[in-house]
Amino acid sequence: MKRIVAAVLVAGLLVSFAGCKKKEEKPQLPPGHPSTEGGMPPAGMPDMPKVDRKVVVPKEIAAKWKAVKLAVEDKTKKATKEYTINVGSSLDVPGTKVKLTVLSFLPDFRMGDKDITSASDKPNNPAAQILIQEPGKPEQKIWLYSMHPGVHPFQHEKIGLVLNGGVSK
Repeated sequence: MKRIVAAVLVAGLLVSFAGCKKKEEKPQLPPGHPSTEGGMPPAGMPDMPKVDRKVVVPKEIAAKWKAVKLAVEDKTKKATKEYTINVGSSLDVPGTKVKLTVLSFLPDFRMGDKDITSASDKPNNPAAQILIQEPGKPEQKIWLYSMHPGVHPFQHEKIGLVLNGGVSK
């Protein structure tokens, strides 16, 4: 009798372990999901290939927004100062050889398959494209997002950058 009970238990365990080896299926993503539309992949997913998108600043946006407010952190002094920089203008960061140029400001940042633009003139998702130049280093074009400063943060040993918003005309 004990052998029959033991055989039944062993058979039950084997059946349950065999069920665990079922091949894991990848979840199907709905149409419009960021990872299927060229946007940022969700955490844990591999990076998508980089796509060169044209920045399109609608005329009404350019007419309404003239500058950005950038907070520049001096990491050695542990101090932060806010600067207002006109779109198309530059700032030589004091105490460094870093030059920041504001290329564009989009109050309602939206990224499509082929372009980056603003969905409206309201500051729903403010973003600024900044050109960073420093002698001996390659130029960098980065996007800073005021509502999401942790997304693609600027990495530098001496300074930190945060977009505090746009300045309307």
